[in-house]
Order: sequence, then structure tokens, then C-alpha cells
Amino acid sequence: MTLRRYAGILMATLAAMTLVACAAGDRTAPPPPPPPPPGTHIGYYVVYPPYGTSGGTGTTDSPWDLATALAGGHGRIQPGDTVWIRGGGTYAGSFRTSLNGTASAPIYFRQYPGERATIDGSLAAGGSYLVFWGFEIMQSRPTAVVDRVLEANTANGKFINLILHDAGFSGVSMGADKGAGVELYGSIIYNNGFRDNIDHGIYAHNATAGTKYITGNVLFNNFARGIQVYDDAGTALQHVSVAGNIAFNNGTIATGSGRVNVLISGPTVITGMVATDNLLYYSAGTEGTQFRLGNYDTSDSALYNKDIDLERNYAVGGGLGIEMRYQWASATVRDNVLIGDGATRVVHTGGPTPGIYDWSGNTYYRDPAAMAWEQNDTGYNFDAWKTVTGLGASDAATAGDPGATQVFVRPNAYEAGRGFVVIYNFAHQDPVSVDLSGILIPGQHYEIRNVQNVYGAPVTSGTYTGASVAIPMGGVAPPRPIGRTSPAQAPRTGPDFDVFLVTGPTP
Repeated sequence: MTLRRYAGILMATLAAMTLVACAAGDRTAPPPPPPPPPGTHIGYYVVYPPYGTSGGTGTTDSPWDLATALAGGHGRIQPGDTVWIRGGGTYAGSFRTSLNGTASAPIYFRQYPGERATIDGSLAAGGSYLVFWGFEIMQSRPTAVVDRVLEANTANGKFINLILHDAGFSGVSMGADKGAGVELYGSIIYNNGFRDNIDHGIYAHNATAGTKYITGNVLFNNFARGIQVYDDAGTALQHVSVAGNIAFNNGTIATGSGRVNVLISGPTVITGMVATDNLLYYSAGTEGTQFRLGNYDTSDSALYNKDIDLERNYAVGGGLGIEMRYQWASATVRDNVLIGDGATRVVHTGGPTPGIYDWSGNTYYRDPAAMAWEQNDTGYNFDAWKTVTGLGASDAATAGDPGATQVFVRPNAYEAGRGFVVIYNFAHQDPVSVDLSGILIPGQHYEIRNVQNVYGAPVTSGTYTGASVAIPMGGVAPPRPIGRTSPAQAPRTGPDFDVFLVTGPTP
């Protein structure tokens, strides 16, 4: 579209808004933002109202509205195509799609580089082989909408680097019988829900034959759980991989007792569960469970809890580290690090024969003399718990915390120059020097933001030289929920802990 045509559209829109304003007085909404400049990337284009329309052709000078593109652009959108969603304005409404790409040629719906595209409402994504990448979904009136911001039910679909927040219900839903092979990756998910014990960052089910992947996301301050893998409909709950996620202070905007960072449970058969390489945190003095695992049927839980793999997780704080209250038929629990304080119960195991588990190499920072290890609701010190359960012969427990600050750098698998940095600041450093060579290359411009202020000013920025980057640890105030009054305020995590988003040049 030429600049002259853009100017003409803008002038006509403003003139129309002025006429409405004269008739309606001060009740008139402000005029829409101007249209974005012409796009230069290959693909189809979506622009916010009033510039994108159902009668467009999907080109940069005749863009579609979002609903038209999600419906297939009047048959124009085919496997392998990319639809660019322009930023600068808002897409309001409840949107749906059931398009189908192919394994070799997915259909992409992607935020235009360098812009902020926002859906104010919800997206129900079905179909197959679709990729949704980089944009924001939120709800400015969550108690009126009362819906999830995202239904991630696309078979073999990918939901990448999204910002998902302030839903009326849980933030993300993965249906039991839909979306085999779906992956939710690298997204920032916070402040979702308003009902105790019901609304979570992610609410995942799976009764399909394929695996569902919840990988590399950041979840914080959701109303009850960060990640809830659960089903109470009597169908099997199976094959869910929860790997490499960062979850902290989930449940802290509520006053209920159901605070959990990662839950895998339900009154049904549970099999093929994986929870590995996750980084978890609760602020000092905050009640919460890091992992709650297993069916709670007390009659014969091993018939329901089939198998789980819990490895290389790192969890700090909370009231309870790992809760496996009822028997599993098979469990691998290896190389996890659990760091507590004087009120933390480290492990709660249960059932008649927990000694059948492959349980080894775990490290506990908790006084080994404390009655902080439990079996069947009875507390024991570390040595007594090992004797009673037959677990943890190669585990180690020590009082205190690691002392040195622990830094984890997680490069993004889909977008070069992007990644998360997680800092457990045991040494109370400010700033903390971080090696970003796994994310950036020398000469790249970078910006680093606190994920709790992801659209705010960077905490630091510059040109990467290859040397360590100093990240300030002053922290930020947690974002307040939009459109509702929460019964509690989430705690400030800095300077003791924070998570940062690193972004390099716009791809």
C-alpha cells in the first residue's frame, strides 16, 4: 500500500470518528491507531480494525481481518503459507480456526517482526499442523469473558513464544481427546483465573495416542497451579511431557490452599508422564507445593499411577518439594535438587512399597536431622526416612542453601537470539554476571527484560561483545491482575530470584 493511500484511509477514518463524536459527545471511544506501514515479508497480512477487512485479498495493501485469515482467507491460505499479524492495534473477540497444514508444510500465524500484536479475547485453535508464534492473547474484561485465552487443540500444532495472561478461566487448555502431538513452547503465562483450586496457567489433558509437550515456558502468579495435568472424566491420562519449564509463585494471587507449581494427578489411570529439567520457586515464607504427583485413590493407587519420570528438576522454597502421597507402579526420581527453609517438608512419599522406585542421586538442602521427610503422613529425619522407605541410598542432604548464586541460561529452540535467564540469587549479588554465549553472538544488539514486566523497559541492553553481561537484581513489582481484584498480592521475587527474557535482533 502506498503512503498516499494509507494517509487517505487514516483521514477518512478520523473524519468518520469526528462526526460520531459530534453526535455522541464525550461518550465516543478514541479514534483507532493509524494503520501500520506496508509490510515487506513474504506472506499474507492481517491488520487490526478498521483497516483489515473480510473483503481484502490478504496482501499488505489489502489486508484481511483476523477472523477471515483464521477461516482460510476465502480459500487462499494453503499449507506452507505464512500469515503475518500486524501490531499496533488490538484484535477484540473470540477467534477460532480449524485449518489444516501438513507435516512438511505447516501454516504459520505469526506476529510481524518488531511489532506487538494483541488479541483481547480468546483463540480456539483446532485443525492440524498450524503454528502460532509470538503474539499476545489477554482479556481486558476476564470476569465478563470467562474463558481461556487459548485452547491449544491443534493436532501436531505448535504454539511458540506467546504471551498469555489475565484469562477469566485457566490460561491454556489442552483437551483430552484433541491435539495429539501438540507443543506449547517458550511462552510467558501469568495472572490467569479467579477461582480457587480450579483456574491454572495450563490445564492439560491427554487421552490420545500421541504425546503432548509443555516445554520451556514461564508460568507465574496463576490463580491455583502453574501447570495442571489432570483428568477427572474417567478417561486415561497419558503421555504428557513437562520439560524445561520455569514456574514460580503460582497460587499466590489467591488465598486458597491449592498452590502448586506443577501438578500431575487425577482420579484416573495415569501413564507415560515426564517432568524433567524444570526450574521452580516459591518466595520465602510462601506456602506451596513444587510437585504434586499421582492419583489419590487410596484403595489401590498403583493400579492407577502407572509410571512417571522425574529427573533433573531444581526447586527452591515452598511448603513441600515432591508429593507422591500414593503408590506408583513405576517411578524414576533422579538427580533432582530440592532447597527448603525451616518450614519446608522436602519429600512426601506413600504406599506400601515405595522401595521399588528408581530413586537416586537427589540432593536436598535441608537439615538432615529435621523431620522433613514423610512416608504415609509420618515425618522422619533423612536417615530414618531412607530406612523406612528403602529410597535414596545415594541421595545427599545438607543444612543451609548452596551459598553461591545459581544461574540457568535457556536458549530458545525456535528463535535465534532469544532465551530465558533464571537466577537463584543465594549470594545476594547485584548485579549478577551472566554468560550469554549460548543465546547471543558477538556484534548482536540485545535487550533483557524481567518477565514480570515483559513489555516494559529493558533492565539492560547493549551490543554483545562475548563478555559476561551484568543483570541487575533489584526486581520489579509483580503485574497486578487486569479486570478483577485478587484476594492477595503476589510477592516480589527480586533480589532473591528473577527470570529474564533475552531478545536479540528481530528475526
